[in-house]
Amino acid sequence: MGCVAVDDLRQGMVLSEDVRDIHSRLLLSRGQTINEKHLRILKIWGVCTVNVVGASKEAIDAPDWNDPGRLADARQTVDALFKFVNADHKALRIVYEASVAQRCKDGAARPAAGGFAVGEGIETDIDVAAIRRRIADRRLKLPDAPTIISELNGVIADPFATSNDVARVVHKSPTLAALLLRIVNSAYYGFPSRIDRITRAVTIIGTKEISNLALGICVMRAFKDIPADIIDMHAFIRHSLACGLIARMIAAQINLAETEQVSVAGLLHDIGKLVLYKYYPAAMAVARGHATATDGSVYQSEKALLGMNHTQLAQQLLQHWQIPAVLTNTITCHHKPSTARDVTKAAIVQMADLIANGLGFGTSGERAIPVFDETAWGKLNVPAPNVNLVIRQALHQMRALDIAIV
Repeated sequence: MGCVAVDDLRQGMVLSEDVRDIHSRLLLSRGQTINEKHLRILKIWGVCTVNVVGASKEAIDAPDWNDPGRLADARQTVDALFKFVNADHKALRIVYEASVAQRCKDGAARPAAGGFAVGEGIETDIDVAAIRRRIADRRLKLPDAPTIISELNGVIADPFATSNDVARVVHKSPTLAALLLRIVNSAYYGFPSRIDRITRAVTIIGTKEISNLALGICVMRAFKDIPADIIDMHAFIRHSLACGLIARMIAAQINLAETEQVSVAGLLHDIGKLVLYKYYPAAMAVARGHATATDGSVYQSEKALLGMNHTQLAQQLLQHWQIPAVLTNTITCHHKPSTARDVTKAAIVQMADLIANGLGFGTSGERAIPVFDETAWGKLNVPAPNVNLVIRQALHQMRALDIAIV
């Protein structure tokens, strides 16, 4: 027996193992002969691979080994991404090889970073010391929270909130309502029938999950007008969506409760960068230039130049907006999960960020993965094959969820 991608399944093949979704719900039983209806079921529920009788073992979308140039370019890009972490770690080795394979399959090795570089339309002759003083004195320019975020915070905090309460807030923004329904009806959730009302989405998925998802989208949309010459917001949001999606998948692998919270933390993990891109673009240009000159990461350069990195800035913003403390802590500790109140959730977000960067799902402007907390990840006890499964599911579901919030 062996593993076969759903796209390669043919009618008449026989399952050698049960097929379950990411929540361990049984979809098809071992011994079932595949027909057209089963193929639809598997795709609807976001299943990427199944085990069938007589198939040979195969790796994740093997690279095009017949094109040495393409393979060399892909490895060079991924090596640059992984240069600060231990790529020989069992889980990271799987991510590394999958990343090379995906970039080979794409036909080109995508760059690790996007947006501006020093000298590209951004004035870089700035008083970095003055910015550092404002940061140290907590006198940063922070936007006021949109009214809808305050209302969603109230719904999340209310244990008696109903589907009508959530719908009332969400419908104040037709764009938010439409986007929520698009996400709910994608392979991200995998429901077999279309959901056409927010109240129904809340009933099926849950008040907290829809409220948190809406909150995450609203926070991101507050920065939608950042110019393209500063950061490619489509690429930024694609990366953020991928991180939220992958975090949810990893959480499901360990049967973690409240997967919506870790998903939103993934979505918002780089929100501090958006504050810098929007209000201090010249400072970020200098940080990006410093990272290039020192062959380091932007995360390291933020700290070296500004005295604070984007996770600390995110903490100021999220506290200013009164985002729930547990969510704020997971976001701000995703580069140092061992220091988080909930190590598990922060470690999940860090791995999700790493996978999203490796596979090339958009970019937040980082040129290299700065750190990986092996101790925190080890506490999750996620088997290496499950990391492989998460990657396959991410590749499949991102095609369905490849939408922009902007």
